[in-house]
Formats: sequence, structure tokens, C-alpha cells
Amino acid sequence: MYFVYYLLPALCMIPVGIYLYFYLKRMAGWLHLDTKKLWIKLLAAGISAFFALLASNIWGIWAVIVLHLVTFVLVTQLLYFLCRKIITGEGASRCLTKVYQCGLVPIICTVLVLGYGYWNMGHVVETRYTIHTEKEIREEGYQVAMISDLHYGTTMGPEKLERICREIGDMKPDLVILDGDIVDEATGLGQLQEAVGLLGSIPSTYGTFYVYGNHDKALYVENPDFTPDQLLESLEGAGIKVLRDESYQINGEFSIIGRDDRANPVNGGRLSSEALLNGVDRTDFLLLLDHQPCELEENKQAGYDLQLSGHTHGGQIWPMGVFNGRLGFGEMNYGYRNMDGFQVIVSSGMAGWGYPVRTGSSSEFVTISILNP
Repeated sequence: MYFVYYLLPALCMIPVGIYLYFYLKRMAGWLHLDTKKLWIKLLAAGISAFFALLASNIWGIWAVIVLHLVTFVLVTQLLYFLCRKIITGEGASRCLTKVYQCGLVPIICTVLVLGYGYWNMGHVVETRYTIHTEKEIREEGYQVAMISDLHYGTTMGPEKLERICREIGDMKPDLVILDGDIVDEATGLGQLQEAVGLLGSIPSTYGTFYVYGNHDKALYVENPDFTPDQLLESLEGAGIKVLRDESYQINGEFSIIGRDDRANPVNGGRLSSEALLNGVDRTDFLLLLDHQPCELEENKQAGYDLQLSGHTHGGQIWPMGVFNGRLGFGEMNYGYRNMDGFQVIVSSGMAGWGYPVRTGSSSEFVTISILNP
């Protein structure tokens, strides 16, 4: 797994660096520099190697910048060769060649796309769903607000989170769901307490429920700023109910079942979908919370009515959403699916992990109306 997630992407930066070298030489030629001179070659090689090295950490912002730049260089190169076959006028052809050789188009495109991605990451929208059930629930149904993948500290400060919490509270939800990765390895202890305090203050009829994501306990770094115990103490101190392979019943008709995350389950393993329902009234509406959208067929067979998940970020950087399933991020990338009565909602999350850029989806919180037909 280390090879797939770290070493292989680093090795892929070798051809990227080579391609950048020829791109920089082309720009040097446009500037009327003698590209045959050794110092020009060494300078281009040094700059290319420097950026390829920065980008070797595939989970860092420089990888995003360099890969976008190289992609736009490839696209402009392809368009240049296609246009040369179409354009016949000498003047137009010469102008096209100068635009291509200057190399500024890929840089401008990279700045525009990543600038949009930065804005898009911070622009949080509400996404609404309506779920119908044949099960006996109260006439007015249940209103659920869901937040996942906040990764607090990446792009959001207390003022913005407080505003969103106030907006959610004004909707008068019956339940607030925190579906994992609310914090991560880069979150400080003070930030953790700040985020948990604000989220715990959202008013709701039956309370706020939390399941762990793969990043919440900050297990991917050696010296995080907080411990899992401090996280749990903060959550419970804010009145948030933490469900780790546990269930919670409301009104004798609605059961919330929270799964421990499959990446770092307690005691080395988590209960099966079926075992989680031991002692649960199966005539209840069964709401399953699982940070990662996995084991969907198993959950369907067990008899759950609705699953809420996050984790995928909806493909934070395009086109990663296309490959999320193949990379093991989940069986569903984003949105809503009805599997013969078992319904699944996967949120893209309120922010993102690693870098403050989102080009593949929107930042969102989710509101769900659960109603009888």
C-alpha cells in the first residue's frame, strides 16, 4: 500500500520532470535564448527537477500545481498540432506558433483553474434530499442535517463555521449527523475544541451524533497535536453522542446505528452489518452512519433503510472521482442511490484534506427530509 500511495506517485514525477525540461527549453527559445548553451540546459534541468521534487509528495499542494500545469501543457501541445493542420494562412500560423512557444497559456489556465478551486473549496452550499419510507414514523417525519469531512483548519475558521452552524440551527433539524473526518492530522488541539464546541451548539430536537472517520484520530502522523482520548473528551463534553458500533433509538420508531470506521476500528475489528442490528427493533426506520461508503450490498441485505457516508470528497480534484472506487475510497463516489429500497447518500463534505483546492465537486452540508409517502 505504501508503494501505491507514495512511492509510485513519486516515481511518476520523473517523466513529469523530463517533460517540464523540454517545456522550459521551448520558452527559453521564445525568449531568443540559445538553448544549445550548457547553462540554459542546466538551468532548465534544475528548475524542472526542483518542481518535480516538490510534487513527489502526491498529497501536497505542489503536486496539484505541477500536475495541472503539465496537463495544460499537453493539451495546448495537442491543440497546437491540430490547429496547424487546419490553419493555412501564414500570418495566422506564425501567430499561433508564437503563442504556443511562449508557454504562457498553460500557466494562465493553471492559475485560473486552481484559483477557482480555492474559491470553490470555501464556498459551502446546502444539498437537499427527500427520502420516503414505508415504515411507521411520525406524521411530520424527521429532518436531518449532515456534516462530513470538515477537516477543520484546512480552509475554515471559527467565524465561517459559526455562521454555517447558525444557518443549520435555523432550519430546526431533528438530528445533526457528524459523519467523520471533522478534524485531521493538521488540526491543532485548540482548533479541535473550537470546532467541536461550535458543532455541539447546533440546536436540534434529538441531539448530535458522531461517527469516526479515518482521519479524526490523527493516526497518520507520529506527533499529532491531540490524542484520541482528548478528541473523545471534547466530543462528549460538547454533548455530542459518539457511536462506535452502537445504536441509539428515538421515539420507539427510529434507530441510528453508527459504525466504527473500517480504517482504524476499535479492538482491531468492527461488527458486521448484521451483528450491529442485534437488539435493534427491525421495524424501526434504520439509519446507518458509516464514514466510508462501503459494504453496500451487505448493508442492503441486513435490512437498513438509509446509509449516510462521506469520505470520498466527491472527487476533490477532478478527475479523481472517476477512480475513487478503484483506489479503494468507496463503492460510491457521490450523491444518491436507491438499491431496491435501501437508500444511500454520499456527501462530498464541507471541506477537503491536504490542500485548500476543490475542482471535482462542491463543498456542502446535507439536509435530508425522511417522510412517509
